[in-house]
Amino acid sequence: MQLYQKEGGISVLRLLTILSGMGSLLGVTLFGYSMTQQTAIQGQMDNTMLTINQALHQTAPLVTATSKALTPLVATTSALIAIEQREQQTVGSIIQMNEQLQTTGNTEQAIVVGLQQLYSVSSATSQSISAVARVNGGLLSQSQSSAVQAHTEADQVTQLNDQTGVAISQLSSLNHKLSLLKLLP
Repeated sequence: MQLYQKEGGISVLRLLTILSGMGSLLGVTLFGYSMTQQTAIQGQMDNTMLTINQALHQTAPLVTATSKALTPLVATTSALIAIEQREQQTVGSIIQMNEQLQTTGNTEQAIVVGLQQLYSVSSATSQSISAVARVNGGLLSQSQSSAVQAHTEADQVTQLNDQTGVAISQLSSLNHKLSLLKLLP
């Protein structure tokens, strides 16, 4: 009697052999289908990478040209730094001048007090000295206003300098990164 023979039917072993063969056939079919799909996907990825590579090759000259176009900004930045330094020196000189004017104003005020104590001096001379004190006060106010404006301009030049440095740094970094991408196959 055959193994697990059914009456009037196929044996279980034969049935398992048939099912195993069908499973193998199904597995091979699925494997072939997945390989076909994987090949198609790989082809799409290759095309995409080729497009990216071409775009990078086209972009690199633009980045290089942009970097070269921004190179004169380095000289401009250096000139702005020199201007800023001169403005800072000017601010320092104006501050010293203001201090001297303040000292002068204080001295003149002391003279005015002394002149008032010595009232015997003519009133015309006293009025002239007071006029000089008012003019000096106006000069002090204008000098302080000039110092504030020079300081504001120096801050603006510093900000422009910082922004220019950041832009050049970022473009150089981008150019470097893009040049590395050109090496990709």
